[in-house]
Amino acid sequence: MDLLTGVEAVCNRLATDNGWHALLLQHGLDIKARPLAAELNKPLSVDRSVKGFEDFSLNGQRAIEARSPARSLLYHALASPNVTTAPDGEPLQLFPTAGEIEQVLNYVYGVRPPSLAELQQQAGDGTKLAIVVFAAEYRPGPDTGHEKHADLCFSRTGIARVGTAPARYDPARRGFLPWLENDPQAFCVTPARYYAFIAMEKSGADPGFGPWPVQPADEDLRFWVPLHKLFDGPECLADLDLKIDLETFHINEKIRQFHLKFPIATIGQPDLSKPPFVITDDLVQWADEQTFGKGLLMPVVKPRLVEEAVHEGQRLFFFVPPNPSYGGYIINRRFKQRDDGSIQDLNLEPDVLQIVKDGNYRALHFIDYTAEGWVRATCKQLPEQMDSVAAYSLAAAPDFYPEYDQRSLLEWSNRQSFPQPFFGANPRVLSDRRAAGNPGLKGDHFRPDDKGITAAVSHELDNAQPCRLDDVASTRRQSWLCYAAAGFFSPGWEISGNSFNPTFFCAYELGSPFTEDVRICASIGGYWPAVSPDNTRAFEPTIGWVPIIPLTDEEIGAWDGTPRPRLLEQPDGKQVVEYTHYEFTDFTKSALAGQLSLQRIAQTSDTDYQGRILSMHNAFKSLGATTRQEKNAWSVLSFRKVERPDALLEQAESATGAVLQAPIHGYRIYKNDIPATTTPPHDFTKRHAIVVEMVELFLDPTTVLIKREGSCWRVHPIEPS
Repeated sequence: MDLLTGVEAVCNRLATDNGWHALLLQHGLDIKARPLAAELNKPLSVDRSVKGFEDFSLNGQRAIEARSPARSLLYHALASPNVTTAPDGEPLQLFPTAGEIEQVLNYVYGVRPPSLAELQQQAGDGTKLAIVVFAAEYRPGPDTGHEKHADLCFSRTGIARVGTAPARYDPARRGFLPWLENDPQAFCVTPARYYAFIAMEKSGADPGFGPWPVQPADEDLRFWVPLHKLFDGPECLADLDLKIDLETFHINEKIRQFHLKFPIATIGQPDLSKPPFVITDDLVQWADEQTFGKGLLMPVVKPRLVEEAVHEGQRLFFFVPPNPSYGGYIINRRFKQRDDGSIQDLNLEPDVLQIVKDGNYRALHFIDYTAEGWVRATCKQLPEQMDSVAAYSLAAAPDFYPEYDQRSLLEWSNRQSFPQPFFGANPRVLSDRRAAGNPGLKGDHFRPDDKGITAAVSHELDNAQPCRLDDVASTRRQSWLCYAAAGFFSPGWEISGNSFNPTFFCAYELGSPFTEDVRICASIGGYWPAVSPDNTRAFEPTIGWVPIIPLTDEEIGAWDGTPRPRLLEQPDGKQVVEYTHYEFTDFTKSALAGQLSLQRIAQTSDTDYQGRILSMHNAFKSLGATTRQEKNAWSVLSFRKVERPDALLEQAESATGAVLQAPIHGYRIYKNDIPATTTPPHDFTKRHAIVVEMVELFLDPTTVLIKREGSCWRVHPIEPS
């Protein structure tokens, strides 16, 4: 089937929904017209006041603009997650499939196929061309690097995410979500999209393609810039009938690298090159091309996020020495092998930390199915001297906040007047980091000097003026680009490196299994290092631990199995808050028991996420606490999103004469006494914190209603940032 016939089939199916036909007619495009090629090429009267088209490039005036997705109105309509309503304001009932969107994208590049000579002329004489694989995603204007209009965005690193359930494609959002409505414990795998391009190698000093934002020394680096998408058939490049072969390799070698770095066991070769020390099979697979188009890489669904490691049919253990020092490497050591071979769960022992510190026992290894690798394209019809440049590919840990990415939070927080330091660690975004791909991966595809693999780039920009993006919604789906990932730490969330300031990326230095990283990141203010659940208030007051993005009372515990804190009356009339002791939590154990869940928190929108940060900060501020040290004297017992009717809110409004406007947040915050925190004699897994003063608060974006102990409700205006 030729490309135009495929596009006709897409238009025919969408035209059965009168909403699509009427929507595109508002711009002068009739998808029922034939011959369709002429209709797609004619000048249009684009109406950018139509919802979903506000960020369509101001230079776009045709349904299909050859080799320019950003200026092709039909492609924008099909690919943009903001095109969801018919002209009458009613939701569209029919949406293109991922495969149909790819069909139209190929037509954008194939409607007037260039020759290799033309591509070389466009790149410039002497500019190196190669077959380069990119992760790519069409994103609304505010979510692009240049922020001028909606555009196809690229990175040479893609991030898929592991899970326990098949991928869930949401047609309206034109993307994937990691949660299921009817199964709270399900983690849907989310894929990453890879395209092969003829690309040109450019200096970071050259304007017009990125990288965004520019980093120090970018002008001294080289970056690959996409020129022309490659796909099978005779319509891609003039006078050539192409067959594009995509090959991929992925590996999980966290246990192997641990044993190489810390030779604390007698296991050696050839065992260290076999499972579970090295896992290469059944990690990822290509999704069905008919449904999703070519190049969608999908993690393989697994029964559990974490498994016991098995070697030659037996559980695999490693020796824990006294006072182990693993140089920042985080590994679960809480399941001890007894003399009879059975397992002792050290989480059930009151002196678990001392046992682990004393060591001198064998601990059970665990595996997860995260991985790193590459995607590479070859084409026998292209010149042999044209290099094939691979993309770096990650199958990373799940993302608990798919609707809000790291780049958005960094840029938003930079616009606020928060006191510094505000977060538990400085925000970092993977697209801002410069390091090479893992040179130790099979195939030697990553050069040490090729440090732009996570950079965000675009096609070379034309002279289009920026669109008005004030009312354009951001992407509400899982992104596989580096915008959405955290910059590396030691350890990290999606990726780490060969040191704290690495020269190359790798995944084998991450926590083993990844749930060890989740436990740490979630407990320390929800921002170390990723957009992650802020579980700080689930645990006893601790110096340096300050809630930033609080979980609601319904969310806390529901996502990780840790009971939420509860208020207790003591025989002497004093109040204490009872917590689960952090020392006795183990997210690897929770994962094995199926207690981890992202269903509830994964539906948090960008405005909700930002609103929680502001309201938490304003709640503290109304108590006279603005710095992290001052906030540390207060603990959050309860946080909820308030819906009317609410008796306590009505009482506060009646007492003050104020009327709060949605969204409204309700807090119970108490003044703590950290030195007086104790372990109750009846349960060593709990901690009791003394309540010095209890405070009730309600907040909307402009006002705080506050009732301190022994006082009446009063109004505390929020000062503008």
